[in-house]
Amino acid sequence: MLDAGSRYLAGSCSIQELNGYASQLATVLRFSEAHPKIKETADEWTAMIYRRWNEWNDVKDPLSEEEFRKWLKDQLLK
Repeated sequence: MLDAGSRYLAGSCSIQELNGYASQLATVLRFSEAHPKIKETADEWTAMIYRRWNEWNDVKDPLSEEEFRKWLKDQLLK
């Protein structure tokens, strides 16, 4: 997920691919004994990616590309 986030910022990963990695990780973590913070982070990424992608036009407060890229850069610096 982190690698895909870096590649997204570099322009070599689509929002769809990034969503796939984040969603898969969040799903796997629901069934594991991972630290709660890791689960929280995966869930946050999934929600933020969905706000940016807004595939079904159902997000009331979507993120612009600029807002999403800023958020993603901040996440990768943590």
